Amino acid sequence: MATLVDVIFLGTGTSGCVPNINCLTDPRKQCRVCLSSVTPEGKRNKRRNTSLLVRFRSHGDAPGARLRTVLIDCGKTFYESALEWFPHYGIHQLDGVILTHGHADACFGLDDLRPWTLNPSIGSNIDIYLASETMETVQTTFPYLVNSSLATGGGDVALFNYHIFDRHSSFTIHGLEFTPLPVHHGIYFTTNEPYWCYGLQFAGISYISDTNHIPDDTMERMNGKTRLLVLDCLRDSKSHPSHFGLEDALKVARKLKPARTYLVGFAHKTDHYEIREKLGLLENSENLSASPAWDGLRLALDTAMITEDSGDRKQVNVCN
Repeated sequence: MATLVDVIFLGTGTSGCVPNINCLTDPRKQCRVCLSSVTPEGKRNKRRNTSLLVRFRSHGDAPGARLRTVLIDCGKTFYESALEWFPHYGIHQLDGVILTHGHADACFGLDDLRPWTLNPSIGSNIDIYLASETMETVQTTFPYLVNSSLATGGGDVALFNYHIFDRHSSFTIHGLEFTPLPVHHGIYFTTNEPYWCYGLQFAGISYISDTNHIPDDTMERMNGKTRLLVLDCLRDSKSHPSHFGLEDALKVARKLKPARTYLVGFAHKTDHYEIREKLGLLENSENLSASPAWDGLRLALDTAMITEDSGDRKQVNVCN
């Protein structure tokens, strides 16, 4: 058993991130969102690869022990995010990593986990939880992270213990139960079969970072069990072949009726502040509580309230 304390958004953007280098170097200066992301007033438009930290108290630990920390996805910008937010929130150790799928923005930061396994004060290895198809991607992309005898150079590589989860079965990390939420995330172009991504349900949170379609049985797993919904939303417009648009995400939120919804995975033409204002109007007209998440956002969840910590220590209670 475990008690959830908080979650921290390490990243809330797409694989390409925001700002886009092409937009910053374009002499025409046409992309308003990318240009604003490098200014203090537009800082919430700066988005790294979508990733979440989950912190909780394990009931098996001694009183006063540190919080347990699990990382969901470790993409290309993980280390950059860790440099900014781990010191800020006092995070030193990782107790597990869950990979939702095998795309670069979910797993290409695995090599950067070596400081968490090569430092005796932190640990000697990390447990990685992933689906079998994601394991195949990791084995192909990082063979030396699966079999360390394949390492070259000095041989200092991250050391992992891999755990393959079943899409139909829950698994537990230090007492906190995670249930996979299988969703479509585009297709395999060779077969037209759906490419599967695995959202996660834990402690009343349903977390789906990448999807263009949620099957009925997955919706059923979330129905009535979702206090907080975190959901993919590429843009404030129509659907994408591998991602939800805003209306897709809101349709799911209306069905599940969580206390609060946070949207992640925004592309570089989607303005945080405009989306937040638009969602605020829906809260007034429909009683639909939703907001775009942003990098560094911490949600305190260990009381009846959901409390936003914006990263600059300004806290706001957003709902019961």
